[in-house]
Amino acid sequence: MRRLIKPIFWTFLFLLMMLVIDQFLVQVPPLHPAHAAVSNFYQDFRSRLVDLTFGEKKVAPKSVEDVIAKQQKEKKTSAQKVKNPDQKQAKATDKSPAKEAQRYIYSDSKGELHFADSLGEVPDEYRKLAQPMGK
Repeated sequence: MRRLIKPIFWTFLFLLMMLVIDQFLVQVPPLHPAHAAVSNFYQDFRSRLVDLTFGEKKVAPKSVEDVIAKQQKEKKTSAQKVKNPDQKQAKATDKSPAKEAQRYIYSDSKGELHFADSLGEVPDEYRKLAQPMGK
């Protein structure tokens, strides 16, 4: 009987320590960035483990096209939620510099290829030969 009490005691102590650590990572608000990272990881891991064990099984997408379609649907719904005109203007101004930024490629007299961020960076003698790069 004495041989059986020791393993039961240590098992109980181990489970108690695991419960304390679990509650610490779930309940205590993080004060340090490392504690926040560990706590976020553990809570995500714990929720996934509980979902695998007790939760409904999530349907995995059958193909890559299904994943892409789902992401596009989510983008459309999030874009429809934006109703503030200031946010729409901010998005339009964000896209305009990207459209204006056109890179060019040209060849010099030696046949070496050069790249330029704008047509103004291309030397005058090669400006006629400069071609815009496709995206």
